[in-house]
Amino acid sequence: MSAKNHGFLDPTMPSPFPGMDPYLEAPYIWPDFHNALAGEIRTALNQSLPRPYYARLEMRPEVGLRDESEGSRSIIPDVAVARLPGGGTTALAELPRTSISPSLEVTVEAPQFRHAFVEVRDPDRGHDLITLVEIVSPSNKQSGPDRRSYLLKQQEVLESDANLVELDLLRGGARLLALATLERFVAGLEPAPDYLALVNRAWRRLSERLAYQVFPILLTESLPCIPIPLREGEKEVPLDLQFLFNRVYDGGPYQRGGVNYDEAPTPPLTQAKARWAEELLRRKV
Repeated sequence: MSAKNHGFLDPTMPSPFPGMDPYLEAPYIWPDFHNALAGEIRTALNQSLPRPYYARLEMRPEVGLRDESEGSRSIIPDVAVARLPGGGTTALAELPRTSISPSLEVTVEAPQFRHAFVEVRDPDRGHDLITLVEIVSPSNKQSGPDRRSYLLKQQEVLESDANLVELDLLRGGARLLALATLERFVAGLEPAPDYLALVNRAWRRLSERLAYQVFPILLTESLPCIPIPLREGEKEVPLDLQFLFNRVYDGGPYQRGGVNYDEAPTPPLTQAKARWAEELLRRKV
């Protein structure tokens, strides 16, 4: 795109991409998209779930995405930097020092982010959790406490009588697949998917076997319509992810300057897909 557009797209037009927008994967804009998508999923399910089921939005604290190249510094919250006054060089000493060097002591806030997910519950059975819908965040796919927290929750659900639906709309990081055999299956898919949606039904967990319905998603294609399972034998509820994405995109800040489409997306695209994206964006200007 031409720099004179300053990354702005026509806000009256739909998304330039047929499915997921790779620019929304950047850490600075992902939380807005993540939370908005979770809200749209809750709304859609509450409009289509059979009674007595209902969907509600829940939050889980997260530390945030970490910048591995700079230790454990969070790259999402604001960071305060203090500089010790003075400077100069330190003379070499013949003996080790016993007096403590000048330092700074500071108490800072450690904000936690809220990871939104959707729960389907049954009020007729003590508000039992029926289905958990997880939207993977960038920090879940990096090593650290948020990944461990996600995998722990994943394992808890897989050991329960609740269904699990996982939406991974991020190209970067390590996938959160529960089994090595599932990892090998996904790794062998051709063409390699950019994104994944996984549906695991509670009644199809037999001994050491877990049956997954896998939706491989390519950047160049629309997002799928996936089933939301309830109890065995009950009709499953269709969830059109592309329809919900369009609602989030149309109501969001993304083409009003919230996203700079003049820059390359994060993570970067392959050369072929970068050319494809550039052509789509040229049509949108």
